Amino acid sequence: MKPSLRRSRLFVLGLCAALVFIFLDGSMMTAQPPEPLLIAIGGGYTDTYDGFLAAVFARAGGDTVNITVLPPAYSSSAERIGDDERGLNMQDAEHRRAQLEEACTRRVPAGRACRVRLAPVFTRADAENPANLAFFDAPDGVFVLGGDQSIAMQVLMDTPLETALAAAYARGAVIAGTSAGLAVQSRAMIAGYAGDENGPANALNEGAVLLWNDSIRRGLSFGVTRAILEQHFWERARAGRLLNALAQPGVPHVGLGVDGYTAVQVRGGTRLEGVFGLYTAAVFDAETFGAAEKAAYPGGLLDMRNVLFHTLAPGDFSYDLDTRRFSLAAPPDSAERDFSALALPDGAGPLLLTGGLPALPLDHPVWARLLEWAGGGKILVIVLAPPDDGLGERISAQLGEAISADFVFPLADPETFAGLDLSPYTALLMTGEDASLIEVSTLARINETWRAGKPLALDDAAAAVAGAFYAAHPPTPDEAAEREAAVQGSLIQGGTTVRPGLGLLEATFTPRLMADNRWGRLVALAYAHPDRLAFGLNDGAALEITAAGARVTGTNSLIALDLRGAALALGTNGGLVIANGWLDVFAPGTLVQDA
Repeated sequence: MKPSLRRSRLFVLGLCAALVFIFLDGSMMTAQPPEPLLIAIGGGYTDTYDGFLAAVFARAGGDTVNITVLPPAYSSSAERIGDDERGLNMQDAEHRRAQLEEACTRRVPAGRACRVRLAPVFTRADAENPANLAFFDAPDGVFVLGGDQSIAMQVLMDTPLETALAAAYARGAVIAGTSAGLAVQSRAMIAGYAGDENGPANALNEGAVLLWNDSIRRGLSFGVTRAILEQHFWERARAGRLLNALAQPGVPHVGLGVDGYTAVQVRGGTRLEGVFGLYTAAVFDAETFGAAEKAAYPGGLLDMRNVLFHTLAPGDFSYDLDTRRFSLAAPPDSAERDFSALALPDGAGPLLLTGGLPALPLDHPVWARLLEWAGGGKILVIVLAPPDDGLGERISAQLGEAISADFVFPLADPETFAGLDLSPYTALLMTGEDASLIEVSTLARINETWRAGKPLALDDAAAAVAGAFYAAHPPTPDEAAEREAAVQGSLIQGGTTVRPGLGLLEATFTPRLMADNRWGRLVALAYAHPDRLAFGLNDGAALEITAAGARVTGTNSLIALDLRGAALALGTNGGLVIANGWLDVFAPGTLVQDA
């Protein structure tokens, strides 16, 4: 080998060694960008700033932490807004920017500074304006504000700004979004309910959910593709909407629902971990055991079996969207289960469990079934409410002249009820609205009479106490703070008061599940007594149990939650953590039997 060639090779080898050393030292050569990170925030702001900032601080390399606030979901139109609306939007968005900057300045590590800027993007023209791309040149974090996700994507889709945002994400910028800002992080995006007539109470209706998942309408180009994301999850009773979305063809059949004031980190688009904030999140897996593939809409209502159900809370918990595996426990080997807990005891009369019966017309299938069982005889209506609260009058007006009925109020006059002769009545109807008022021990005669063969219908709070245990709470409050505690706080340990019920069946029942947002009560009951099936009764639907079996009657679906084989834990916030529960949706006319 020529000396000059040897010297050249030695020089090259020496240069390579030097570059490797510099690369390892990190002083000259740029390292590989960190794993892409989305932070899906179910709603709210200040309760999740600290978690977002901690993630940004961990990645920011310079002396100044750069964060961009993005507000396109604020607009009422993607094409044009007036000066007044733009001014108001800027004012509101600036309030959030200032909040975030203050939080950043208060928590930034010593020797570093915060720079939080607001990108004034409210229309497509703004997203196409080259001047606005500068906000996304080198951010360490981007925070997408809430509002209307459909407007936000009409603003951003296929614009230079979406491209710049995707590039920032690929470089390692933390992309967080709250509420609608979460929704856009899902490539198959829930844009809302389809039509004003749809909402939480009828979210299981065919066509109730508006899902964007094509080349014309979608979420962000770099959004999560292995799951559908849902916001304000327990807070706004969105579980039904997510289940409906998962049943659609051509979409991911795994869903992540994040509660308000709560966030989930999505690493590399596939790993859910690092939950922070106040409450919990949920994962619905409709893929592993074919739930979505076999889903149907008999009568226009969702019917779906064997959805694996998990919940996440702050702590050392994670879920892999690729393998569909929760860190707490391996998935079950099969979906074999039974619903024999719904079998009638020998000699017992038929049983009807429902919610919201006083609001249904007398020709509704649920009323029709009760009147059929009464056979034209007299019904005893047992009202678990004070006589002056109007519930008895509403039911009396509903029945009208159609059938003879007597009324009794055990809460006000337990002695009269205890001495009442029940033999003249061909059926019993017991109803109430506030389960916290019920003293189960005064109702022992109901259990005895039913077991002797009398047909029995239990509505609302009365249906709640039918099971082995019940959530002893009134209807969901309207006042915001009380509602938060009742809805979101019910999934925190101690947030749900559980008492022994009448024990007609070895199961638990939560009435008015979707209409009154009692999802948390359903989950908390199942968690407290995982050895028993838990059922969510929806307005317009009834669980009808006869010697022939259990079936759903009416105009809405029934929810079953089965934690008999689940692994349970608690988050660091006391949140209920569940791995490998089962969730089933039974449409009217279907038998509630082995899945």
